[in-house]
Amino acid sequence: MRTIDLILLLNDFKKNNRIFVETADKNLPVVDIEIIDDEVILKTATNLHGLKNWEFLVLLNKKEYYEMPVFFNNKNSHQQLFGFRVANDCLLLG
Repeated sequence: MRTIDLILLLNDFKKNNRIFVETADKNLPVVDIEIIDDEVILKTATNLHGLKNWEFLVLLNKKEYYEMPVFFNNKNSHQQLFGFRVANDCLLLG
């Protein structure tokens, strides 16, 4: 998924929804983003609160990021983000 597509989809949700990456093991809160080789990498943590939707959108909404694909770390490798679902007022990216 490209960054601009994710931004457009997330604009329709509540600004205080928390953002998580959904893996097979558990849901990890997104705490930051990192740009590596023209890719947006979602940084997660197990011991921190996740970003709220509005905070996440502020980090992503930069014109130079719009065409970049979005990835997240999954067991020491990058996996591309393909979509999300909503559960318990949380946005679960996966």
